[in-house]
Amino acid sequence: MTRRLTIVAVIAVAFVRLQAAQTVLDYVVARVGDESIFMTDVRAAIGLGVVELGSDPDPQEAALQRLIDRRVMRKEILRGTPPQPTPEAIDAEVQRMKSYAAGTLKAVMDANGVDEGHLRQLAIDTLRIQLYLDMRFPRLDVNDADAEQYYRAHPNAFSRNGVMMTFDQAKSGAHELAAQERRDTRISQWVTGLKKRTDVSRPPRPAAAGK
Repeated sequence: MTRRLTIVAVIAVAFVRLQAAQTVLDYVVARVGDESIFMTDVRAAIGLGVVELGSDPDPQEAALQRLIDRRVMRKEILRGTPPQPTPEAIDAEVQRMKSYAAGTLKAVMDANGVDEGHLRQLAIDTLRIQLYLDMRFPRLDVNDADAEQYYRAHPNAFSRNGVMMTFDQAKSGAHELAAQERRDTRISQWVTGLKKRTDVSRPPRPAAAGK
């Protein structure tokens, strides 16, 4: 009987230690108003392609910053009547995330507590933000002078095999990219304003937590 109680006690201690280890693995990395962003949210966003990282040297920090932007945008959008994506668009976005993760999909979902319902909600949030931005910040074309200014400021974008295109050759693309840059700037300024009006905080990382 004593031996059995000892075994039970050892198992209980091991279970508590496992729970403690799991707690350390997931922790709050940011708070946006009354919402928390967890490390598992960051890892899932990276693994599922929810956020674009580019060539950022610290992907987790870059992903967190983009998740903070998503949260403040979502909070603003939900204050009114949010646009409703179609079921077909939601299905397509869910499939895009699954395809992005490819062979790591199950591992990413299991490790970060993501189920099909969570995937679908991520898709809805992404599409609502896209629809809202399209309505509030429509793409406005720029004039030739602005397009040429962009062309001269970004020579690498208009070079092929080390040879820079003439402006006439690059004109259409320069208009497109300059207009996109102007739209991105307007969106960035809007998001910065939202964050100034929202309580955004970054709690200290737990001492035992790594990346």
